Amino acid sequence: MPVTRRSARNATNGTNVSAQKREVLAKEKSTTTTAKATRTKRVRDEEETPPSGNVTNDSSTSVQSSKDPTATGPSASKRAKGSKAATAASGTANLQSNRDENGNQEVFWLLKAEPLPRYENGVNVAFSIDDLKNCTEPEPWSGVRNPQARNNMQAMRKNDLGFFYHSNAKPSGVVGILRVVEEAKVDESAFDPKDPYYDAKSNRDNPKWYCVGVEFVKKFDDVVDLHKIKSHATSGGALEKMQLVTNSRLSVSRVSKTEWDFIMDMAEGKGDKETS
Repeated sequence: MPVTRRSARNATNGTNVSAQKREVLAKEKSTTTTAKATRTKRVRDEEETPPSGNVTNDSSTSVQSSKDPTATGPSASKRAKGSKAATAASGTANLQSNRDENGNQEVFWLLKAEPLPRYENGVNVAFSIDDLKNCTEPEPWSGVRNPQARNNMQAMRKNDLGFFYHSNAKPSGVVGILRVVEEAKVDESAFDPKDPYYDAKSNRDNPKWYCVGVEFVKKFDDVVDLHKIKSHATSGGALEKMQLVTNSRLSVSRVSKTEWDFIMDMAEGKGDKETS
């Protein structure tokens, strides 16, 4: 460090550093050390995003309230920090069941896949709801490399329902329903150099990426397309706060009970109007 080199140079020259100067140097050293520690901690907090609920961006999270699935804010962030140690061993978000006291699901999901051919590292990554229907065993929803999307998967519980969404399609939109049959586990594709979503920075001793196992439930007769969804996402609309709209880059997003019911009505042809 500069302070050490300066002290060594003074000693070599036979110069006595005054007590006042030593105090100034000590303060400079302390300030430098504190600044480095703060920066290091901030980077570490961003990389180790707590897998515990809703996230407003890739570097900050908050815990979902059992009463309000969309709850966010300072108090939620404090709960996230408090629960991080307890959840680290299992790799799951928290112990919430996503159910109310009567067993009804309160938090739903939306998972995106691309039905049309697209190649990553020479591998076609297309996957449609028909592909899921043809699966004879739980399909791992692997390859997710976004911390917020990963957090959402870690918050999923067995038997949770979610929408299957066709992305980059003609048209893009919700095409059916899937069910979570395996809760979040380490995504082994991150360690496979031949996998299209291989992550060279992943460490098996401290895994970063997780995935759930899903199964087919239902395919809708018609696509609930994104254009129609956005028409209800204007100010005051029933889907105004839907994560699909507010954070369109997410491949795995949350869906509130109200949003779920609204889109189900659209899919079942029960009307295309706002709900109060």
